[in-house]
Amino acid sequence: RLSHASGNVVTGKIKKETKKAYFDFKGNMLDPMTGIVTTIPVSIKHSLQHEKLHQAGRIFENSGFNTFEGSENPELLIITTSICDLYAKEAVDVLKLDNKVAVLKLGTTWPLPSKLVQNKIQKAGAILFVEEIQPFIEENIKVLSAGAPYKFGEKTYFGKQSGHIPMIGELNPDLIIKALQQIFNLEYQFFSNSYKKAADKAVENCLPEREIAFCPGCPHRASFFTINKVLRLNNQDGFTCGDIGCYSLGILPGGFSTIKTLHAMGSGTGIASGFGRFSQFGMTQPVISVCGDSTFFHSAIPPLVNAVHNESNLTMVILDNSGTAMTGFQPHPGLLTGTRGEPAPGVDIADVCRAIGARTKICDPFDLEKTEKNLLEFIEKNRGVNVLILKQICALSPEKKGSKPFNMSIDEDKCIGEECGCNKICTRVFSCPALIWNQEKNSALINDILCTGCGVCAEICPADAILREKI
Repeated sequence: RLSHASGNVVTGKIKKETKKAYFDFKGNMLDPMTGIVTTIPVSIKHSLQHEKLHQAGRIFENSGFNTFEGSENPELLIITTSICDLYAKEAVDVLKLDNKVAVLKLGTTWPLPSKLVQNKIQKAGAILFVEEIQPFIEENIKVLSAGAPYKFGEKTYFGKQSGHIPMIGELNPDLIIKALQQIFNLEYQFFSNSYKKAADKAVENCLPEREIAFCPGCPHRASFFTINKVLRLNNQDGFTCGDIGCYSLGILPGGFSTIKTLHAMGSGTGIASGFGRFSQFGMTQPVISVCGDSTFFHSAIPPLVNAVHNESNLTMVILDNSGTAMTGFQPHPGLLTGTRGEPAPGVDIADVCRAIGARTKICDPFDLEKTEKNLLEFIEKNRGVNVLILKQICALSPEKKGSKPFNMSIDEDKCIGEECGCNKICTRVFSCPALIWNQEKNSALINDILCTGCGVCAEICPADAILREKI
């Protein structure tokens, strides 16, 4: 969760230094500051690495990042880290266990400050480990305890291994409260049963269902709409291998359930490359991979090279929205700006693909007809490596915010609702958040506040009931 949070930072006085960059390599090879950079001699370098870890451990014993709150001789010591520290303290406060439970937060988790940990565990009756995902602290402290039982004493340990803390998913104060209830045999109910039933009923009856979807005007919606349509037109059970980014939503109904494999960055084209070799075993299904422009530079070039080298049959669709949209529009090598906003030479994706040896075309995903034609041509041939770059800037990008190419409206005379053979394709299938179904008029409605004016919905309406006027 911390990676999805933001906050104000107040800096101290920043010193301006005029040091000149210089790589000093003329010293002893064992000197990390002036010697050559290498792993040899391995045994000596390995020994130095261990010494660094021991040195860090000694520093961590008195680090201000490690905090302790509560009685010096608690019945239960909670050992935790990161955001779980706040969850643990809230749980202790809710159950009014301040006089029985202490909390040790380890801000330095490796190497462990073993003396600090030993000192606190010695004085506690039992230990509860509170950490998310893997029991890293729990397992390493148990190793310390097993190695010196006379120092730690005989203790009862609770945590993930005992089943008090879940092995998977994010933690929250309620889960810590539940663990403390079990340990102290407490009865506690945050809400009454009647309140919980009333709240559940209110949620069920009052809150509309809302699926995860692409933003209004997102080019990925148009891209997946066309990919899905082309695979159906081809009628060879073709499928799409996905990648990591906003377009991962292509695995959900909001992306027309187009993606059939989804693992890690670069895996889309890597997996597709393997599938693309299965023709030797009789496989005739067309294979498509998708990745974003930022992911292309980060992880997708090596699998593309591999696909060309191994003569795989696949079509790689690069969803180029001109930025690292999922994490805040950081620049990448394909853009004309550097990390500090300064002008920088951009590396052309199409040139890279052609240099690798892939047949490459570029088009605008908002041009559904041209995109469909190019993609259908690639997958029907199903020979070699093809790349289709769908280039359209992200609807949320700073350059595009506030601009609107079209004013969109509904011709209510043409939009005849249930009587139209489309079965409400605009709101039921295309599912742009700016498209709403007006129950009273039995026709589509455009939310002008949400609409970005991309104009794509006008192309998918078979009755030509969605109108676009160029601004």
